[in-house]
Amino acid sequence: MPRAKQVAPLPGHRLRVLKGDGREWTLDLDPLIQRREAYWRLRQDRYFRQVGLDPLGGICWPEGEDLAPDGLERYRCD
Repeated sequence: MPRAKQVAPLPGHRLRVLKGDGREWTLDLDPLIQRREAYWRLRQDRYFRQVGLDPLGGICWPEGEDLAPDGLERYRCD
């Protein structure tokens, strides 16, 4: 499974992800964020935009919220 190489926030709790194999995905995290209390900080746009990558190619935020690289496809919306 190719890891995320770049990530950029989009409106509506979406992310644009460039995978290591060159594919580009759009992920819709809104259902996850609204459903799971552990992701409550991500409901704030200012915090959501602080998205980054972890060393394993997953997606993460400063306070520890993360998404594993092998689970990203489930949030794909394109």
